[in-house]
Amino acid sequence: MSLDPNSLPNDVEELKKLIILEKNKILEYEEELRLQRLKEAEHLDQIERLKIQLFGRKTEKWSQIEKDQGILFNEIESSLREDSPEPEEESLFTPVKSHTRKKTGRKPFPDYFPRIEMLHDIGDSEKICSCGHTLSRIGEEKSEKLDIIPAKVQVEVHVRPKYACKHCEGTSDETFPVVRIAPVPNQIAEKSMLSSGFLAYTITQKFADALPFYRQVGILQRSGVEISRTTLSNTAIQVFEKLSPMMEDVRRELFKSKYLQIDETTLQVLNEEGKLNTSKSYMWVIRGFIREKPVVLYHYEPSRSAKFLEEWIQGFEGIIQTDGFQSYDSLLEAKSKILHAGCWNHARRKFFEILKIDSKNAQAQWIVREISKLYAIESKAKEANLNSEEHLKLRQSESKPIVEEIRSWMNKRMMEMDSQIFDG
Repeated sequence: MSLDPNSLPNDVEELKKLIILEKNKILEYEEELRLQRLKEAEHLDQIERLKIQLFGRKTEKWSQIEKDQGILFNEIESSLREDSPEPEEESLFTPVKSHTRKKTGRKPFPDYFPRIEMLHDIGDSEKICSCGHTLSRIGEEKSEKLDIIPAKVQVEVHVRPKYACKHCEGTSDETFPVVRIAPVPNQIAEKSMLSSGFLAYTITQKFADALPFYRQVGILQRSGVEISRTTLSNTAIQVFEKLSPMMEDVRRELFKSKYLQIDETTLQVLNEEGKLNTSKSYMWVIRGFIREKPVVLYHYEPSRSAKFLEEWIQGFEGIIQTDGFQSYDSLLEAKSKILHAGCWNHARRKFFEILKIDSKNAQAQWIVREISKLYAIESKAKEANLNSEEHLKLRQSESKPIVEEIRSWMNKRMMEMDSQIFDG
């Protein structure tokens, strides 16, 4: 639509105001256009991710073909340094030396395992030499085999003798009972036919070894024990109810730690009031250390809201590591004495998703490789069984330069992206 010059005012000040107004409209339009392009890019990215979830491979490990093609090798790293141009495609496929397998020997069994010697000797007749003299024992050969004794089922018979006076039949002192007997021993599950050791065994199998009660029932049946899954479930609930007062003590001690890890996972709860059986509920996992020993606390919530943490972290000072879920950001950013740490695994996953779409994306390859270096350093610390101070020293000397390089590289990429979106 053309503009009629006769419609413009003759006053200079009015013309200036008109120009400024039109300029502001253009700026607003450009900003709206930039935001629209950003949304379109996000939508396209979501579409690609959904395609990957439906049709792509699930693993985040490099295939052998990808390794052989040079995806994880130093040439990518050198090509993508701050002062170097972006790598060309052919630089990603450099011949490399063949892989040499690390020789591994059989590890000895721990010294604290009891040893039972089993002698395999020759007969007495074979201990006579052809010259007629008796052979002398000059040595021996030893080999060790690991053995296991399956769980032994036994019945505890608790006997409580009863006492009474046959002479006066208890009439001499009415304040004492006629029949005296020891009290019933305290039981964690009242009136249960299962011992505390049995309960500890079955609960450990279910919650530590992921062995459901129905499978435990089958295992016990092979030993001649007939016990229902309902009985195991009910006694497990009783154990929880008896131990629940300890949970608050554990939680208070846990939040005295200077470093916590928090994550949540979905689960379905049947017959929950006010919720469909198909709806999602959440189990929150909080991991920390008490007296240098790892402690894991599980907390159930019907939703993914992290509001319950608001009360729990009151007074906490230290580091809380999460997967970067938005609820954590809004909750922890307001806490000046809490440092919110991210997760390298979740960060790496975003770049691996890019590689699933574009396997030749050199920038994503470089980031994945740098994060793999950090994993290798952590593996080295674990294998060396380093203490906290030694572990920190290793991270400062080897991990810190890698993290700083990643951060510098990311800042540069973000500035470039902002510039590209704005210039659109």
